[in-house]
Amino acid sequence: MKKAIAGFILFLGLIGLYKISQVSRDVEAQQAQQAQVAAASRPHDIQVLLKRSAVRDACTKHPEWSLEDCQTIDQQKVQIGMTAEQVRLSWGKPKKINTTTYSGGEREQWVYGDEYLYVLNGILKSMQTTR
Repeated sequence: MKKAIAGFILFLGLIGLYKISQVSRDVEAQQAQQAQVAAASRPHDIQVLLKRSAVRDACTKHPEWSLEDCQTIDQQKVQIGMTAEQVRLSWGKPKKINTTTYSGGEREQWVYGDEYLYVLNGILKSMQTTR
């Protein structure tokens, strides 16, 4: 009798696992479909929303960049977390780059007039403004 109950409980557990995996597959399929719809509309959005052709070209080349990131770049703004490529596309080539070498690697200070951007491993980590 105990073996039958244990077998029945095991059977119910397997059914539960099957249902969970089915729901997980359904969610993944739905997310993939949403991504396809977004990807299909992205080229149109890029052409309509972005004014600068260099930004349109780069955002087309980099589908991993969000449309919001592309709009920020197009508006010639920078924000923490941008890649070095995004910063250059937004603000252009820095007037000067100062490199600091330390035990953990190298950090770059990009100078744009009164603005100083600090890039570590290709990512904008901080900004400084002089007044």
